[in-house]
Amino acid sequence: MICAERRAALVAYLDEELGATERAELESHLAGCPECRLALEAERRLSVALTSLSPVEPPPDFEARFWARIAREREHPAGWWARLFTRRLALAVGGAAAVAVAAVLALRPPAEPDIDLPIVTNAEDYELLEDPDLDVIEVVDVLEQ
Repeated sequence: MICAERRAALVAYLDEELGATERAELESHLAGCPECRLALEAERRLSVALTSLSPVEPPPDFEARFWARIAREREHPAGWWARLFTRRLALAVGGAAAVAVAAVLALRPPAEPDIDLPIVTNAEDYELLEDPDLDVIEVVDVLEQ
């Protein structure tokens, strides 16, 4: 047996549920394996901590409420839509929708660039428009021509 398999038997060892052969094999392994001894001690501390907890007392009407709820659910079972729309399904559908939207946005063709129509037909008039010394009136005159 390897350590992982032996560690699975530690709780049974503490609860004295192992047979004599298994118990002897585990004890001989514990004698030579410090990691398993630490794991056994941790299980022992956990067992002590859990047994020291006070028991939980349910309210006196717990059983009556439990059986009443079972009876109500038998009389009025949830509709198919309630079983269909679980939280896990809603998350899956939402995730799939997000992936679909991302794919559509990523795969759509790029937008056509705005193409400016030429304002002037010859290069000389274009250079005139670029001149910072021209007044607005002169620019309008060039455009009208």
